[in-house]
Amino acid sequence: MLNISQNLLSKYEYKLYARHIILPQIQKEGQQRLKNARILFIGLGGLASPALLYLVSAGIGYIGLIDNDQVEISNLQRQIIYQNKNIGENKVSAAQSNIKAINPLCTVTTYNTKFNKYNAYKLVKEYNIIIDSCDNFETRDIISEVCKKLHKIHIYGAISEFEGQVSVFNYQGGPNYNDIYPIKKNRLNENTCNNNGVIGVLPGLIGIIQATETIKIIIGIGNTLNGYLLAYNALHMSFKTLKLRNRYFKSVKSSVKNYKLFQSNRKNLLLNIINFKHKIINELENLYIIDIRTPYEYQNNHIKNAINIPLRKLQSKENIKILRKRSKEKLIIIYCNSISKSQIASAILNKANLMHNILEIILP
Repeated sequence: MLNISQNLLSKYEYKLYARHIILPQIQKEGQQRLKNARILFIGLGGLASPALLYLVSAGIGYIGLIDNDQVEISNLQRQIIYQNKNIGENKVSAAQSNIKAINPLCTVTTYNTKFNKYNAYKLVKEYNIIIDSCDNFETRDIISEVCKKLHKIHIYGAISEFEGQVSVFNYQGGPNYNDIYPIKKNRLNENTCNNNGVIGVLPGLIGIIQATETIKIIIGIGNTLNGYLLAYNALHMSFKTLKLRNRYFKSVKSSVKNYKLFQSNRKNLLLNIINFKHKIINELENLYIIDIRTPYEYQNNHIKNAINIPLRKLQSKENIKILRKRSKEKLIIIYCNSISKSQIASAILNKANLMHNILEIILP
């Protein structure tokens, strides 16, 4: 992927990256790979901030920055690439200035624009690895599509409240983001830190894991999250690694007899809040509402008449049998404030041939 014969290390760089170079897994060849790497950040928020700081310090030679927002005071709680003096500035300009102050050897190219389907191909084709640090599903869907077309590695990260996820997509025959999360349309009330809140330290941890995966891939060392989803819960201080490719990607396809028909009708799974309220008023006795969040989240605030079956318990065959019996002649409605978890739950119910809808709302 990278030509290590170019841009050999200078004496200054040997001193600057000495602690890397003495590692048997990295040495000068690995550091040269970092120097020649071309990394594109899509979104310059909480996830990008720590990843940028560490990748620039690690010696990444070429970095692209895409964002069309300005720095706001509310960003400073978690977006540590910025300072008070940057409030009101374009994010790409402020980030570039602060990056150069850390490592002037890094070549930084900025794109003060919104990443969309019209410019995606042109922007992505110039880089080796794409770091997904955006905060909305529309952008992530585009990232997934263009990375697949151009055979680019997609380092995924997502955060909300106290939970975060990381994975590596489109790498060494592994799954693509849209293979795992195929629903693209009618995503209502997207779950981002702008409308749902996030503890400030969370993007720091998730962003650093994204940076770690990037470095390992560039150098060619260790095991990556290719085919796996790393889920972190700050409140419980827990890490879980879920095997995506076999458990979820394949189960989604195998759980529906006619997968193409399912894809064409998948938007019908989504239930908006207006239709949900109508059903509550007129069809409550025919509904079986499942809240798949954690017991803590459920106890804190939940929809009236909802039954709490956390996602990890929903996967149990015994619980599926009980659910089938209790929901007989009723419509199951899945609720979670995480679209990704809702889709995993949907795949599980599809495999069990249980009719259901996904409710996409955010509780106050």
